[in-house]
Amino acid sequence: MISFSLFRVPVSIHPSLWITLALLGGGMRISHAGDLLGVALFVIAGFVCLLAHEMGHALTGRAMGGGHPEVHLAWLGGDCSNMDARLTRTQGILMTAAGPLASLAVGVLATLLLGLYIGNLQLAGGLALNFVCGSIPWELLEGYPAMAMLFFVFVIEVSFWWTVLNLLPVFPLDGGQIMHGLMRSPRLMHTVSLAAAIVLTLFFLVLGAWLMCILMGALAWFNFRMRRQCPY
Repeated sequence: MISFSLFRVPVSIHPSLWITLALLGGGMRISHAGDLLGVALFVIAGFVCLLAHEMGHALTGRAMGGGHPEVHLAWLGGDCSNMDARLTRTQGILMTAAGPLASLAVGVLATLLLGLYIGNLQLAGGLALNFVCGSIPWELLEGYPAMAMLFFVFVIEVSFWWTVLNLLPVFPLDGGQIMHGLMRSPRLMHTVSLAAAIVLTLFFLVLGAWLMCILMGALAWFNFRMRRQCPY
């Protein structure tokens, strides 16, 4: 475990986070030193985006409801707890939404820094759009250090897709928690989450995205069980 404090918020990091990020960054396909450096850059980019996401929750929650937030990062994600905060329903929704907004802000900042680095903000915006679509026009990046460009690619990609993933209407993802704050019926919320998770499981199955398929399948089972326990 790695522990430190950031803006007076205790942060702990489980070793599983590094393992998961390394695997997602191509850790199983390393054949030479350059691949190892690429995986390391992906791990750093992923860590920055995930930490920003959880700090968005923590700082917003503390600003609105006080308390003593704590952040824990493990596996593919994290958790922000603040049991002694006093938040209204609206404030709870805003605190939840602050996480995806913070991770998205990292991607926007990376795009601006890329624009300043290459001296063309308009081109940087177009490159960022290509990055999130999985199409990297390396010919446009010739003449710049490959590792620097790769780091920008990873930060922009991870920040965007991490934000999209968390906003899916599936509990307990942020989108599901926002839905929970808006709905009066927990049973209805879990029903919607269950339906969305099943559809997404089938969608990722067709795409062959096995990790996402397993994740959504697990969330579908979780919401199925929770739905059965809700009286209304």
